[in-house]
Amino acid sequence: MNEPALVSVIVPVRNAATHLPKALASVQSQKPGPAEVIVIDGGSTDDSVAIAQAHGTRVIHQEGRGLAAARNQAIHACRHPWIAFCDADDRWTDDALAIRMRALQANPSAWAVIGQVVREQLAGTEATAAQLEQVGRPVPGFTPGALIAHRTAFERIGFFDESLAIGTDSDWFIRLQESPHPAIQVESVVLYKGARGTSLSSDVQAYRRELLTVARRFIGRRRTNPNP
Repeated sequence: MNEPALVSVIVPVRNAATHLPKALASVQSQKPGPAEVIVIDGGSTDDSVAIAQAHGTRVIHQEGRGLAAARNQAIHACRHPWIAFCDADDRWTDDALAIRMRALQANPSAWAVIGQVVREQLAGTEATAAQLEQVGRPVPGFTPGALIAHRTAFERIGFFDESLAIGTDSDWFIRLQESPHPAIQVESVVLYKGARGTSLSSDVQAYRRELLTVARRFIGRRRTNPNP
């Protein structure tokens, strides 16, 4: 019962030394815990790498640019069939891993599972007005930190689109939900997501442009294949 789950957890980081210890602690304190934790560093100039090493994680230095590239590189490096994520300024709830793994065990044909997400304001940071409106309110977790996916999902629907800086998560989850094995959902909160005004998603204009690109792709797929 206490054996590690066959899960690789990916933690992308770039100059997040202030928040990284809580993120790693939330992942490593799971019971049962993950089989490995991979910190992929995007060129940090603070103590992020030293903190990751002190926590006994496997550290990989990012080769490409951007969050999607970091996740993709780490996915290829994962040693285990199930893959999960936790951004450096987020944190899992105490039983986040066990809840999602139980759901997958109960649904053996599933490729992926998501739980609920609650935004929280990070100490010492300012959040946008839109982010503050979401603080404390559970919502379905269509974000990598709430996800556990089998390697098969990435092999079948593709990896995160590295041409998108902000809309890459939305693009990937839409492709997952279009697949023969959309994510199953659990009602439990599995992720506290940091609300930070400097995050990528706070760039509203860029976010709208990329979501328009994602929407056009979705419409194009539906026209090509109206009965997937």
